[in-house]
This record gives sequence, structure tokens and C-alpha cells, in this order.
Amino acid sequence: MQSLRTTSGALVAAIVTVTMAAYPAAAQQQESCTVICAPSLAFNIAALRSHVFGSPKVRNDTTGVISELPSKTNLELQFFLAAPTAVQHLSAFVTATWLPNAKTAANPFTEYTASQLGDQVRANHVSLSMGALGDLIPKSLTHGVFALQAYVGDLLSPAARPGDESAYTNKLDVGGVALLYPFATLDASSAARKSGAYLYATLDYVATGLPKKGDDVPRGVRTFVTAAKPAALVLGAGIPIAPLFQSK
Repeated sequence: MQSLRTTSGALVAAIVTVTMAAYPAAAQQQESCTVICAPSLAFNIAALRSHVFGSPKVRNDTTGVISELPSKTNLELQFFLAAPTAVQHLSAFVTATWLPNAKTAANPFTEYTASQLGDQVRANHVSLSMGALGDLIPKSLTHGVFALQAYVGDLLSPAARPGDESAYTNKLDVGGVALLYPFATLDASSAARKSGAYLYATLDYVATGLPKKGDDVPRGVRTFVTAAKPAALVLGAGIPIAPLFQSK
């Protein structure tokens, strides 16, 4: 566990360090890069809604009662690092995501339950993702007002299958993002436009690594009668905190 925390912290620190190191030479690298260009860093805050296309059915291992897992909405905080590549409209990305108010039935490491602890157990782990992000509709076609993107990535998040032998496992994560830049039509000298602030909606689909029909997760608590429903909707806002390079 300590090693996992150290690794996660190191990766998040690397995101910040690499971005800040690129700051002085950002413009030059953007013009002359041959593979990966200078990165940009943004901070996003959003609401994440799970099970947007229906909820999985589970059987209580004690009572045998079958019910649906309800959809939940959690606050999501995210650092998003993106680096344009030499391939037009294609970027590499790394994210660190935290759900500060997510709850779980028991601490996944000590296995003490919320009732035993007298309050609640926060599922406040950090998930990491890295992959490729492509422009379907670049900002240049909408006068900087709107963009549509698609991504595919490797998601490193808490284990979810009975046979998982690591606290965190790798999962295939795909999705689409619609971005709206509400200040893009303001005067170029306005502070709001210069901020680069944006609104976004993400439809996310975790394609592997989630519970399947028959999985007993958590062990002795519930058995999945149907497979987990991996689609989630994320609605939020973001702002660049290091150089932002616009797609051309």
C-alpha cells in the first residue's frame, strides 16, 4: 500500500514537474517538435454520474435478495496533462483523477466496514490514466467555440474482479468529449477569454476489468447477476494552469 501511494504521488508530481519545465520553451517546442510537443496542464472539476445506461443487478450473499445498484453522482477533481504530437489533431494525455466524496462499504485495505468505524469509508483513491486523444471536430472549425474529441487510454484504478491480484489494475478506457468555450467570442483582450476556461461533457466507457456476471465482489457481500454497467457521464468545467495549445 505504501508503495502504491508513493508511485501515485510520484506520477502526479511528474505531471506538474514536466509541465512547468516546459513552460519557458513552450512556444519554440510547439513550432519545432518532431514527436511530442510541449505539454499543457489543466484542472477540471466535475460531477460524475455512474450507470447512465442502466444499473447492474446484484444478489445479496446473506439474504439472497436481488436488487439493482443505484446510479451515483460523485464530485470529480482531475489534473489533465496533454501534449500535442507531430500528427495533426492527435495528442498524448495523462490524467490523475480523485473522487473526494465517493463512499464504499468497507475500507478496501483494512476491510473494516463503515458501520464498524461509526461513520463512513471514503473511496478517496487516485486513479491514473494515459493514452491518445484525437480531434473529431477541432476548435479551428468552430471559431474556437466548440470541439469534439475521442480518446482511448490505459486506466489504472482499484481492482474490481475476484481474480485480481493487485490493489490497482489496468483497464481499457474509451470515450468521447464535447467541449464548449463560452468566452471564445469575447474580445481578445478580455481576461475571461484569456483564461481559456471551458465546459465539457464526457461519455466514458471502461471496457475491461469490471465485475462480470457471477463475480462475488466484495467477497461475501454481493454477487453480480448481470455484468457491471461501465458507461458514465461526466459534466464539468476546467481551466488551464500551464500553457494551453490549441488544435490547428
